[in-house]
Amino acid sequence: MYKFDEDMSIDCVPGVVYKQLIDELSKDYCWNKLAEHVAKRLGFTESIWIKSLENNGLNNVKRLPAENLLDQLNMRMCTVGILCNLLEECNLLRALSVFHQPEPLIITEQPNCDEADVNIALGEYFKLRCQAIGLPPPSYVWYHENLPLENQNSEEINLFIDNIEREGGYKCLIAQYDLDGLTLDKKFTNTVYLKVKPTRVLIKLQPLPFVEVEKDNVLELICNAESHPEPKYQWFRDNTKLEGQTFNILRIEGFQAKHEGKYYCQITNDISEIYSNKSIVVIDLPREKAVAKIALLIANEDYDHHEKLKTPKNDVAKLAELLEQIGFQVISLMNLTVNQMKNAMKLFCSVLSDGVYGLFYFAGHGFKMQESYMLAVDAPMSFLRSDAICESELLAMVLPTDPALLVVILDTCQTVPPKESNPDIHKELPTVNEYRSRKNLRNLIQAYSTSSHRPSYERANTDYGLYVTHLCKYITRDIPVQKIFEETGKSIDIWFKGKERNQIPMFALTITKPFRLTDAIYAGKFFHN
Repeated sequence: MYKFDEDMSIDCVPGVVYKQLIDELSKDYCWNKLAEHVAKRLGFTESIWIKSLENNGLNNVKRLPAENLLDQLNMRMCTVGILCNLLEECNLLRALSVFHQPEPLIITEQPNCDEADVNIALGEYFKLRCQAIGLPPPSYVWYHENLPLENQNSEEINLFIDNIEREGGYKCLIAQYDLDGLTLDKKFTNTVYLKVKPTRVLIKLQPLPFVEVEKDNVLELICNAESHPEPKYQWFRDNTKLEGQTFNILRIEGFQAKHEGKYYCQITNDISEIYSNKSIVVIDLPREKAVAKIALLIANEDYDHHEKLKTPKNDVAKLAELLEQIGFQVISLMNLTVNQMKNAMKLFCSVLSDGVYGLFYFAGHGFKMQESYMLAVDAPMSFLRSDAICESELLAMVLPTDPALLVVILDTCQTVPPKESNPDIHKELPTVNEYRSRKNLRNLIQAYSTSSHRPSYERANTDYGLYVTHLCKYITRDIPVQKIFEETGKSIDIWFKGKERNQIPMFALTITKPFRLTDAIYAGKFFHN
């Protein structure tokens, strides 16, 4: 129902009402929308018509385009009724409400009227829509948990759900305001509850793989994970649950030797369970220093009477490069006869002395008969022990020099020569090599690429042997020397498949100090023998 006679001409509209109409048409270029519609109805050229409305009137008096438009409509005998029809056709309802009696606010469409709960995964969009009618036309403000959402002022929202804080109730406040801004009516829609679907636990920050803690100090390990619902944490040491350690940060005051071990965290939520990487935690003992660090590396691969090998040369080259990075002086030799091997060992012994770290590595054919043997390249097809170098022979030469640390690595098979091809070696009386040091037999590590009576493999189409491939992951790390071989064994156990699992690395040690291959060398010291 109109407030004025439909046949009233526009210039007869009361001044106050006329000003309200001008104000409404001037907002958001509403006059332009009405002008375009009129141009189409009258067959005018739209651009020329719009431009003419933007020009000032007579005597260059500044006028609003909306005023010019109403003047043009008035000259064309436009009545209030016709103008109201034009405004309704353009959906300019606030301008229409200048002439029209208020109509009650009615919500015609509730958001998600079929369901009150919506389940959405993280990374998806959440869409809601509502609609209402009434004059003046309704305005919309969407709410989340009774707080208005910024820039959500239309009939529809489309939110990207990027975190669980988006959960909760959503509703829309639909309000009706008169032309003076006074509230005529307002109503809330139904509430729709958004629930974020559960997500699996994802570890974002793993605990450090190796941690040293000074005695009586505090141990802190951190493991951060994300999931919905919030993840729950439980720490373990050596597979034993630690009571009270149920946060993402494990904290132990007054660290002692009894606290050393392998720590890891179990993280769970309603739909998943995951375990962090293990962290080896030890007491930080005083660091050792070396007078010098010397390595002898031998690669035997071009055998005269036995199968040629493919990787020893590359293995030695790779190890030499890594050992030099951590301060070792490296002697690398290749394809040695039995006499050459003995001479090389004598040279090695000549540069070892008290306080020196020594490392010996051999890659080539080998065998096991009570002791481990390294086969020289000139060994005959049916060989004896005398055609090889026994590990105890090496130790008998080296240990009397009393190096601070000696690491012996044999990357060979540890199988027994078959009686069919080597009958004489089974009748041979072995030579006994006694070895001792002046300071007792301490700080010796003996590492083997495989265990007694087991083979050691080369893999086709690879540049390095299986053992060195994994040893190189750890040999330059700043960890106790025994941890190098412990972690190498674990790595091999994880990666070896099929027949390669017959190769089981092992090591033995008599370590009494916290030696590391990365230990510093005494500044300004020069060793000689």
